[in-house]
Amino acid sequence: MSKNFQKYYEANPDMVSSPFGGIDGVHREMMLKVFELLGIELNHRRVLDVGCGRGYAGDVVTECGGDYFGADLVASRTGVRMVVADGSELPFADATFDAVLCIDVFEHFPDPVAAAREFHRLVRPGGFVFVSAPNYGNVAGLVKKACETFGGYEKDTWAPFGGWKAQELEQFVTGRRLRRVFRAGGFRRARVLAHPFEVDGGLFPWIAHPAMPDSIRFRLQRGFAAIGPWVARVWPGASLHLFWRIDRGG
Repeated sequence: MSKNFQKYYEANPDMVSSPFGGIDGVHREMMLKVFELLGIELNHRRVLDVGCGRGYAGDVVTECGGDYFGADLVASRTGVRMVVADGSELPFADATFDAVLCIDVFEHFPDPVAAAREFHRLVRPGGFVFVSAPNYGNVAGLVKKACETFGGYEKDTWAPFGGWKAQELEQFVTGRRLRRVFRAGGFRRARVLAHPFEVDGGLFPWIAHPAMPDSIRFRLQRGFAAIGPWVARVWPGASLHLFWRIDRGG
């Protein structure tokens, strides 16, 4: 991992951008529902949370009966078993874990294939990786590429309209690209679930633009809230956020 990349996250350990919550905890019910829909069972499983932040996902893993370990560039919470390490070079033996969680972190790896290979090394045969990641294989991605060409968007990043300062440290992610990366890392099977309430950002990214009048934004949000669950089932790639279960196989 580059020194500049590591330095940024050491200086900003509380930076969180995830549908599962922020620096003060996680949306427990949402996380449990996503796990249920993807057939994820954590009871009596050793679970590694790569890029764990403050380790709040560990509260859910422990509730589910799992044995939780965290890994991050910065140790930012006490009382959680955590190692300070680069997510693509972790200090564990082969096949140590039944599951690896990577919650809104994978897009930050400078070398995602190296990270996928490291996950493959750490997961036991029959285990899996859970990834929550942004997705730009939709209208938002087209808008982003246009903005790269004509200005207003950092190249090969995914933060729209100069929204926040981490954009130079994030990779442009699509569902197709993520599948290719994990296939190169040694995985063969993946199941994807779309976030139904981020379909609006995927299909109409202007909804997040600061110049959008609030009255119009609220009407659009209500409309997308009504059709979002159906669209997410029919076309998962429409959503700005995807959840993945990636199986290692035997």
